[in-house]
Amino acid sequence: MSDTHALVAAQKRYVASGATRSLQGRREPLKALVAAMDKSERLLLEALCEDLGKSSSEAFVSELQGVKAECAYLFKNLERWMKPERRPVPLLARPGKAWVHREPCGSVLIIAPWNYPVHLSLTPLAGAMAAGCSMVLKPSERAPTVAQVLEQMLTDAFPKEQVAVVRGDATTGAQLAKQPFDHFFFTGSRQIGLKVAEAAAVHGVPVTLELGGKCPVVVFSNGDEGREKLRRRMATIARRIAWGKYLNAGQTCVAPDYVLVEKELYEPLLVELAKALKKFRKKDYGKLVDQQHFEQVRRYLGEGTIASGGGVDEADRRIETTLLVDLDVNSEVMREEIFGPILPVIACDTLEQAILKMNAHPDPLAVYAFTADQEVVERVRINTRSGALCVNDVVVHVASVDLPFGGTGSSGMGRYRGKASFDLFTRERVVLQRGLWPDFPFRYPPLPHLRFLKWFSRF
Repeated sequence: MSDTHALVAAQKRYVASGATRSLQGRREPLKALVAAMDKSERLLLEALCEDLGKSSSEAFVSELQGVKAECAYLFKNLERWMKPERRPVPLLARPGKAWVHREPCGSVLIIAPWNYPVHLSLTPLAGAMAAGCSMVLKPSERAPTVAQVLEQMLTDAFPKEQVAVVRGDATTGAQLAKQPFDHFFFTGSRQIGLKVAEAAAVHGVPVTLELGGKCPVVVFSNGDEGREKLRRRMATIARRIAWGKYLNAGQTCVAPDYVLVEKELYEPLLVELAKALKKFRKKDYGKLVDQQHFEQVRRYLGEGTIASGGGVDEADRRIETTLLVDLDVNSEVMREEIFGPILPVIACDTLEQAILKMNAHPDPLAVYAFTADQEVVERVRINTRSGALCVNDVVVHVASVDLPFGGTGSSGMGRYRGKASFDLFTRERVVLQRGLWPDFPFRYPPLPHLRFLKWFSRF
């Protein structure tokens, strides 16, 4: 990995040269990234179909469009974010002025996952680019066609001192993590994320971990009136939940993982979920990423009663989006993040019981609450922890460039997207400036009487 060490050194020199300090030095790369994506759009869409079975429509909306929106938002707001912030100075430093500048952190290592291999590679990369950093991207080997296209696309568009792609397996990732980057950004499993955090700690630099977790859905009312409102909107509720699980064959870190529903609404919800999923089924439904993951998800089908779906196409690694009921609380499907098209549905007697079930799992990236009662929203918000709480919908909160994205506890640390990305990949630097006159004598030894110091400290 001596070549990689030299690459990191070259990237640090590139940032230190001042090439990325100006507004133009940050906007031009963002424009170049969008142009490169436009030029390689067909190849990217074909690669996403090859690796994950994504239709061109789903791939464009869930992968490419979001990156372009991120770049446009960063481009528009950079000038304002880059301006130094004036701050007051203490009495001891008057007359004087103080500012907080945000400066590029340096060279960033981005280790991307396979489930959204374009979006989750290029979105943090765009944020680091806007912050004035240089970047090494390690795409996932489990989406090899996409990784190859990304490497060619970014190599053609940028000098390696600014953006470099290093392909390889987990061993390559581990070797990269030994290099002296200035920031580590990882999206993936908690197990690997903790190893990345250990590597960052060796260098004494920050790390951002975007992990996963079992994102719960609660469907609850606060009485007969609220329950009746939910009954009238049950088709909409089911359609939104089903869409969140259907997207990318359930291989989404913020996908609904399981549903906790009050018992009076259990049967109506199951009926409407089955209807929605039946309408969603089509030939371009995504496939599971590889045989290992396919086998793991298929095992879950035997852990409960299949209420809808359950079809398996081994040749294409496809599993129908499946509703699973009658589950043992200790079953594997209720312990592990599913990350596939299986949705357990569990009836609960009370909201308190549902909250206890949610809190029995580590903190997820998101909690989803479907309700017509604001009191239910507040009880869920106050009594659970997650990176986000989305009410009466699922997943859509990640589409906003204005909302920071990230987890808490076991689902990750750090936030990015939009302004949060700019803040993440820059470092605050305080600048305090004074003249050489006047120079008051009371700050120097021998110090004034204690009474004067107490009076002075009031200002």
